[in-house]
Amino acid sequence: MRQLRIISIVFILFGLFGFQSEESSSKVIQEIPSDFYFTINNGATDSYNSQYNSFYRDYHDGEKTIKVELTREEKERIYEFIIRVKFFEMPILFEPNVNDTIWITNPSFQKSIVVFANGNKKPVSYYTGHTSEMNEKKAKPFLDLYKMIWEILYKKEEIQELSKSDYEYK
Repeated sequence: MRQLRIISIVFILFGLFGFQSEESSSKVIQEIPSDFYFTINNGATDSYNSQYNSFYRDYHDGEKTIKVELTREEKERIYEFIIRVKFFEMPILFEPNVNDTIWITNPSFQKSIVVFANGNKKPVSYYTGHTSEMNEKKAKPFLDLYKMIWEILYKKEEIQELSKSDYEYK
């Protein structure tokens, strides 16, 4: 009788926790809207549009466009991060407060991401040339997302094979 009770408890616990894990992993897949895509721009030479799987790099003699497709897992990872950092609640532009000690950087770039999902469009950007310590702290979730997306993209073989831009920023 006691063994039957122990076996029953084990099966119940396994059922509850085992199925819950499976449910959680498929939950992310179901949450990604069918109209989800994003664009990202480094403000200098590189940009990417996930809707068209297009990576763009500027050169002195024009722009080079190549096809770079993200895997389903990469899209899920990016979308999950977008939700985790509350991207849709971020300001359109991270700006330092007037009372902050401002850092001026040259060269400077407008880092930007635009996310399209559930019929909504949300642009967010961060200007590296005019910022502050407090602004950088506020923008950290955005900057983490920005860095993560570029890390995924720059690991792609198609991009690695593409020649570096001939633009120089000093």
